[in-house]
Amino acid sequence: MIVFCEECGERNNIAPDTLKGGPSRCQACNSILRYTAPTLHPTDVSSIGRSAAYSQLELRMGDRVIEISQIRPSVTMGRQEHNDLEVVDTRVSRSHARIEYRDGKFMIIDHSTNGTFIQIKNKQGVNLKQEELELEGSGIITLGRKLPPDSPKTIHFAIKG
Repeated sequence: MIVFCEECGERNNIAPDTLKGGPSRCQACNSILRYTAPTLHPTDVSSIGRSAAYSQLELRMGDRVIEISQIRPSVTMGRQEHNDLEVVDTRVSRSHARIEYRDGKFMIIDHSTNGTFIQIKNKQGVNLKQEELELEGSGIITLGRKLPPDSPKTIHFAIKG
């Protein structure tokens, strides 16, 4: 499982067998890593029903497509290249925001100074600042400021399954 350090932004690969052994530390700065360990194996669908077990969120920015699910439960977005989605813009923080699959929901968490704008289809837009929000249906995400849907820096999302 990949976990990014909130202090220095380092990408850390956490082995599944160490998830139960207490706190993990960043390999670069030795800070304690904060993460939620996945609790459900992708093939274990007996307790929650088939459709919820296979739900996924598709993120699309230009030609880049990333899927978030139980198999890949977290994606980071920001200005630095260590992020899964790199958005180069002066208003975007180095480690701007992340999306997590948590308890059958997709949560977007803002860590930035300038905020994250989310427009869910058929709903009023929301500007998150150091907050989190459940994503639903489909829509767009822009980092640092509100941008039009056709901007190359706009991230489109859609929940499937």
